[in-house]
Amino acid sequence: MRKISLSLLMCIVPVFCNASDSDVGGYTISSIYTGLIGKNSVTMNLIDSKNTVSGSYMYDKYKSKILLNGVSDSNSIELQEKTINGTATITLVLANKRFAGKWCDKKCVPITIQTNNSFRNGELKGVEIDDSDASNYKIKVKFKNKNEVVIISDAVDIPSVEFVDINNDGFYDLIATTDHRPNNGSQEVYLSGDNGFIKDDILSKENGTLVYDPYSKNVIFNSKDDCCNVFRKVVYSFHNSQAVKDDIISFDYSLNKGKDSKGHEVLKDKFESY
Repeated sequence: MRKISLSLLMCIVPVFCNASDSDVGGYTISSIYTGLIGKNSVTMNLIDSKNTVSGSYMYDKYKSKILLNGVSDSNSIELQEKTINGTATITLVLANKRFAGKWCDKKCVPITIQTNNSFRNGELKGVEIDDSDASNYKIKVKFKNKNEVVIISDAVDIPSVEFVDINNDGFYDLIATTDHRPNNGSQEVYLSGDNGFIKDDILSKENGTLVYDPYSKNVIFNSKDDCCNVFRKVVYSFHNSQAVKDDIISFDYSLNKGKDSKGHEVLKDKFESY
C-alpha cells in the first residue's frame, strides 16, 4: 500500500490551487464567479485541476452557456471560447482579491470577476489519500492551521476529490468519487460545517454519477439501465440546508420517449438540459 500525495504549491485564491503530478487519484476545485464583461453582468464557473482550467459562463441577461478552457499559473489565467469569428481570449490577473483583465475577439473589452466561495478552515495546503489500511481510504485534507480526515470504506476505485459548494452556503463541500464510470458511478458527499466535513447520507446513498449544475443549483445523479438504452436523472436541490429530491426523469433513446416521476412526457431536449 502507498500514500498518494496531492500537495499544493501555493493557493492565493481557489482557481490557482494547483496539485502536483500524480498517476492516480486527484482533486479539482470548482468555483462560481460573478462580475462584468464590458457593461454586461456574467456568472462564471471555473474548474481548476493542476494547471488546467475549464468551465463556462453565462451572460445573466441571456442564460446561454458558453464553454471555456485554458491554463493558469500562480497569479494569472488565460481562457478561450469559440465564437462565430473563431476564438475569443480571456486574460485575467489577480488584483486585490479579484480578477481583472480583458475579453478579446475583434476588439477588447474589460472583464472583472470575483468569487464568494472559500474553505471554512481557511487556506487549503494540500490533500493526501492514504490507502495503508487495506479496508479503507483516508482522505487527509490539510489546511494552514488544521487537518481533517474523511474515511472512505467502500470504494471501487481510488477516490478522486472535488471541492464545490453544492449547498450554496459560500463554503466548499467535498465530493469523493469512488466509482468513476460515466454512468452508474458512485460517490460520497460531505458538506462543510462548523465541525468539519459531515457526510450527507441522502446524497451519498443515491445511485448514479453526481453532476452539480452551478447555474440552476441542482444536484443531478446520472445512471443508465444495464440492459437497454434507458438513461435516468435524479434531481435534487437544497432547501433550508437540506437536500430535497425534486424529480426523477428518464429517457429511452431507443424509443425516443421520456417521462418524469408523475408520468408526464419529457422531450429529449428537456431531458438533456439537466
